[in-house]
Amino acid sequence: MKGFIISIDAVIALIISFALLVAISGNFAESKFSSLNETKLALISEDVLTVLEKSGKFEEAVKENKNKEISKYLNKTTKNLCFELNIYDYDNNSSALNTTSKKGCKKNALTEISTKRSFFYGEKFYWAELKAWFKVKK
Repeated sequence: MKGFIISIDAVIALIISFALLVAISGNFAESKFSSLNETKLALISEDVLTVLEKSGKFEEAVKENKNKEISKYLNKTTKNLCFELNIYDYDNNSSALNTTSKKGCKKNALTEISTKRSFFYGEKFYWAELKAWFKVKK
């Protein structure tokens, strides 16, 4: 009888240990995946801002107050990514001079990052803020 009780005690301890191990490993896997996605999204956003700056699209948007070319570029990006670009005057950043969003994207508060880049046009400084998130599947 004494051996039976010790065996049941050992089995219960193993079940509890296994449950804790599964719970802990699940949390680690989820956090790594989430932070990996955020890192990937941040790197892609930096690349998008770099391309728009180097191609002169920011200057066009400020000079002509047109965002058609920026919109075309954002719409050509990967289907599962969404972007919203705002361009601000560095001295008066209370409201955006220009705003462009990728077509077919709705705001998703689960994972949204914001990447910023400043640029110089004429004799003024401006900055662009690119908000990026993953598209929610229907």
